Amino acid sequence: MAAQPFSSLLFFRKRWLLIYLSALVFACTKPEEVDLSKRKKDFPSRSLVNADVIFKDSGFLKINLRSPLIEEYAMIDSPYTKFPKGLEMDFYNKNPDSPGYMRANWALMNEMKGWYEGRGDVIVINEKGDTLKTQKLFWNKKKRSIFTQDTVYIITIEGDSLQANNGLEAKDDLSEYMLFNNQGIKFYEGEKF
Repeated sequence: MAAQPFSSLLFFRKRWLLIYLSALVFACTKPEEVDLSKRKKDFPSRSLVNADVIFKDSGFLKINLRSPLIEEYAMIDSPYTKFPKGLEMDFYNKNPDSPGYMRANWALMNEMKGWYEGRGDVIVINEKGDTLKTQKLFWNKKKRSIFTQDTVYIITIEGDSLQANNGLEAKDDLSEYMLFNNQGIKFYEGEKF
């Protein structure tokens, strides 16, 4: 009966020796080096959730912007604002009673460069009521122009329906536009034949 406790003690010591050696091996290995260049370099300096932002100039309402998420990236060389979950915006230029409207599923604003981009089911309605639909749209704030190379649909307040298969270049209020590879229906008033 005395041999049994001795064998249990020997088994117990072997077990602790194995645990000790395992700990020693793992403790002496070099930790993994972290490549800092692969880390995410830009992260939002401010995030706004369920935002409703109003911009005024000289006491007049200019923009009413709504978005589920706004991320501002201000701590980088070229700061920008991202709307990863989309945006809706009313903009007021001339008539405060009939604002223009814009919506997109994703958007990016680079205020420093005056460059804006909207993607995914982009809809723009100017103050007159003309509607533009596309999947990707760029706005150059300095030149007050919009452009895209994607297919564009324009439906005017008069009922004209135009499609440009290779995009458009236009003034940002849609008062003038150039369509590329276009087709559609345009109504003209005049004499009957």
